[in-house]
Amino acid sequence: MKQYEFLSKSIFNINDIKKEIKNEVNLFQTIKRLQDNKIIKKLKSGLYATIDPLTGDVFANKYEIATACYDGNYIAYHSAIEYYGLANQVYFEVHAATTKHYSPIEIEGQKYCFFYSKYEEGIVETMNNSIIRVTELERTIVDCVNRLQLAGGLEEVYYALSTVHYLDEVKLLRHLQNYDMKFLYKKIGFIFSLIKPDYLSNNFYVCCKNNMLNRYEDLRTNKSLPYEYNSEWKLIVPKYIANTEN
Repeated sequence: MKQYEFLSKSIFNINDIKKEIKNEVNLFQTIKRLQDNKIIKKLKSGLYATIDPLTGDVFANKYEIATACYDGNYIAYHSAIEYYGLANQVYFEVHAATTKHYSPIEIEGQKYCFFYSKYEEGIVETMNNSIIRVTELERTIVDCVNRLQLAGGLEEVYYALSTVHYLDEVKLLRHLQNYDMKFLYKKIGFIFSLIKPDYLSNNFYVCCKNNMLNRYEDLRTNKSLPYEYNSEWKLIVPKYIANTEN
């Protein structure tokens, strides 16, 4: 069987195939033959992956698949935390951000969820066998604090931040300024104040306080949790997280 260039990739789309097979009849015949011989597998309309002959599984990992599902996709939220090796919880969904609205889909027994975001800064791209696009670590943290429910909750984000060795303060502030959300400044300032990392200057906390609202707000997603008031950050916070302060 002819060795096509697209077969050297772990994941590819119909346009990659068309670059090498111009005739439409030959194209669909080739796809069917490759599928019948268990060389490739269809993941979704127009998207294919090569199969590992030893295991029968596709070579592509969940990050490659999520990136390739739609144009402009990138790994975000809890999946980005996982990508950077900072997760404490096991998630059974893959999170991707996208500039369009898409419904969740299931591929290879894995659920892929897509969340609309018009903010396109702080995305990095890596290329090994296939492309993976993911939010940079600083944006990942800001995104996860912004949408705690997509990050596994407050405790998961706190755990992730506790294991981070370095974040670029300038990048953190740039993402905060671009989002321009007063409650986000308050939340992220409070969480970092529990950890007190050496890589953040006092200016970071001053900036967060200068941009937050001077009123009490509730950080809890579950309002039945025992709570404490944090007067410094004007926040109602779960007792379990308030008592972690160093």
